[in-house]
Amino acid sequence: MRHHLDVRGIDAHVHSAGTRPWVGGAAPLTVEVLRERGIDPADRDSRELTPDLLAAADLVIGMTITHVDVAARRLPQARPRTFLVGEVARLGRKVGPRGVDESLAAWVERVDELRSANGGFARPDDEVDDPVGLPITAYRRMADVLDSALLPLAALLAGT
Repeated sequence: MRHHLDVRGIDAHVHSAGTRPWVGGAAPLTVEVLRERGIDPADRDSRELTPDLLAAADLVIGMTITHVDVAARRLPQARPRTFLVGEVARLGRKVGPRGVDESLAAWVERVDELRSANGGFARPDDEVDDPVGLPITAYRRMADVLDSALLPLAALLAGT
């Protein structure tokens, strides 16, 4: 996400955190796939998702429903701004780009209102499979799926 926003000249604070404790940097295969895509993995240290990180976030994006559920349990107030990656991209396309003077928080609120109006149900294809323990081809597929959601999402966040 940071890469796609940087390309558009959007100054944003993008952080990554896991739902389980993890010591060390990004997984070696993640680093390899990032490098293949021209993305510097140097600042991709792993850390655990905490209530403080959630409280500071305008938008929380999880790869799986488990990630979203863990985030909502760790800080229930973050639930309205916590989405599956495919869900926020899909619903974001429906609400349209962020307005010129619209804050990210206001745009996310519009997306959440649409989600609520539709019954609040994510779709199975809104999730992205976690490739941990699988070969590099699974990491490449995951990166392709993430790009297909995050590239248009970055354009929506960049606004009109």
